[in-house]
Amino acid sequence: MTSGPTPSTTTHLRPLQMLTGIIFGGSVMICAARVVIDASAPMPSWWAVGLVVVALFGAAYAINVAGYSVPALPHGLPRENAEGTALRLFSQTTVLRATLAEVPVVVAFFSSFAFSPHSWLTIAVALPGSAALFALHAWPSLRTAERVQEGLEADGARSHLTEALGIGRRLSR
Repeated sequence: MTSGPTPSTTTHLRPLQMLTGIIFGGSVMICAARVVIDASAPMPSWWAVGLVVVALFGAAYAINVAGYSVPALPHGLPRENAEGTALRLFSQTTVLRATLAEVPVVVAFFSSFAFSPHSWLTIAVALPGSAALFALHAWPSLRTAERVQEGLEADGARSHLTEALGIGRRLSR
């Protein structure tokens, strides 16, 4: 017997995954556009590469500090309100994390024109790092939902986030 997606998964998780995929698709399009603009690829300056590396570390730091920051739910909140608030905050933080994961590619794009020699190789440094940040932190998954859920439930109130998303841990029989 196979288990398909639950109605909750289809209602909340899939659209959020599609949205974050579109956001990351912007990074790929920026990279492709830059290569098409000027296919030559001289070695980039150390300043340009350094700026991209700083952007990658800065994005990782910002994602971990701000990307999962949510207020704790108050005690006594009805389940429907807790679920609705949890879903809204999970969606907002997911979009924030996806956007922050994309920042190094944007920095690399602009640095590929700002520093001489003009080289799109800075994007070749930024894109894999951004893809890793995206996969770890932005793609809506059980891991990211549990991390947001920890913040929501910091004061002991239940958020029911993973259940509302339909991705709660299932016990094997």
